[in-house]
Amino acid sequence: MNKEENMVKCIGDAILDRKGTDVVSLHVGSVSTMADYFVLASASSKPQLDALIDSVEEAMKNNEYELRSREGRSTGGWVLLDYGSVIVHLFSNEMREFYNLDGTWRDAEKTVIQ
Repeated sequence: MNKEENMVKCIGDAILDRKGTDVVSLHVGSVSTMADYFVLASASSKPQLDALIDSVEEAMKNNEYELRSREGRSTGGWVLLDYGSVIVHLFSNEMREFYNLDGTWRDAEKTVIQ
């Protein structure tokens, strides 16, 4: 497993640990220079979204991956965590459907994280 795949696994485990849903990774590196992977996940409530954010940030810090930037707020229903080659998008269910990143990046290889 390469560094990015390890990052995706760490993120996926952290999200699943807090019961995030519809967790997928998109290998966007083949269709974009923005990042190698996006990880997308949904939360059913603001408290759960906050828990997902905290879980991912803690797991990544514990594995010595540096958070470059954080955009958005759980109150808005979408938070982006930028780890350079891997970008995490955590959504409320409503915002996930509204922004439809799964559809926007449909040409990227999609892997369901379970």
